[in-house]
Amino acid sequence: MILKQKKVAIIGAGPVGLTMAILLQQKGIAVTVYERDKDPQARIWGGTLDLHKNSGQVVMKKIGLLESYYAIAKPMGMMMTDENGKILFTKPVTPENQYDNPEINRNDLRKILLNRLKQDTVIWDSKCKELEVCDDKWHLQFENETLATADFIIVANGGMSKIKTYITDTVAENTGTFIIQGDVPQPKLNCPEFSRLCSGNRLMAACGGNLLVANPDNNGVLTYGVIFKKPENGDDEHTGLNFQNQDSIRTFLLDRFMDWNEHYKPEFD
Repeated sequence: MILKQKKVAIIGAGPVGLTMAILLQQKGIAVTVYERDKDPQARIWGGTLDLHKNSGQVVMKKIGLLESYYAIAKPMGMMMTDENGKILFTKPVTPENQYDNPEINRNDLRKILLNRLKQDTVIWDSKCKELEVCDDKWHLQFENETLATADFIIVANGGMSKIKTYITDTVAENTGTFIIQGDVPQPKLNCPEFSRLCSGNRLMAACGGNLLVANPDNNGVLTYGVIFKKPENGDDEHTGLNFQNQDSIRTFLLDRFMDWNEHYKPEFD
């Protein structure tokens, strides 16, 4: 095998990076994962992941973690509503479909993947800032001033990663939409009407090119994503949205909600 007696460096300890590390270690290949997070508990990631039978679950079986995934993941039904909160379609959980694509919390998934790796495979608090090829090896430089070398590099730290430019000319494409994600703790207390509408199901609602997706039980937290279609020729100045400012995001969402509430009367209001 071409990677035998070679050192592989993976940048990013997300699901992709950790899964690749497990697959390589199963083949006896030396691999190190470098992650910018200070430790495994540094971040609470966004929405849950649903691994499907013909894709993600195939990989989980290959790395010996399918049963661990089933033990932690939560089968959930799906519900679609119109802009008024009127239910259009519901797909309940049944004994036949409960393992099709159950939802798993991202931190829980990271934990079971980490437990499958050899000790000290992941080097934490290591944000890669630069790559360089010298003497047929990759030289990695990190923001904490540490250095590392590898024979092969796998970049798995997100679609917007600047490090990707060192290994590919492919650039991220602007789709004309943007997503705002958030969490509501104790949803039965903090948003009881919406929680009752979900009834334990994942909820989706679309209107005017905009989309709301919600999971009412992400380890006890309601996780939502609001996907907006950006106006043609629109920019942050015209939308009034600054993604680096939480107050700006709150104002933007509140303004859109007030506009929507003038036109529609949701059934759960």
